[in-house]
Amino acid sequence: MKSIRLTLHLCTIMYTASFGQLKVPVKVQDAFKIKFPAATNVKWSKENAKEYEAEFKLNNTTVSANFGTDGTWTETETTIPASELPAPITNAVNKKYPGAKITLTERIEKPGGKVLYEVNINAKGKKKELEMNPDGTIAE
Repeated sequence: MKSIRLTLHLCTIMYTASFGQLKVPVKVQDAFKIKFPAATNVKWSKENAKEYEAEFKLNNTTVSANFGTDGTWTETETTIPASELPAPITNAVNKKYPGAKITLTERIEKPGGKVLYEVNINAKGKKKELEMNPDGTIAE
């Protein structure tokens, strides 16, 4: 009787653990593995109805990449030190938000070689997320 209870208990645990996992389409997983073969600690989530997001480590750096449901890569965000921001971005942030504290910076790569930067700041007690072009202008 104890072995039956134990077996049922283990089956319940396994079912519960697998029930909540996100089902990432094979096309998306394959596209990710091709683009980021050295990725480690991969965690998947749903960005929206049409995109999946993988958060992972690449060369000890935090990275996230988005893929459409068909496996098409849409963007990659790589965490970078604020010191690696292009000077025009740093200057624009300092000019528009004097005294603001930069809390997070990311380099965003998009198809076609487009590069943007995300700068999260805390200015006068308010958090802001800025998406900027390398020349320091706000991205449209």
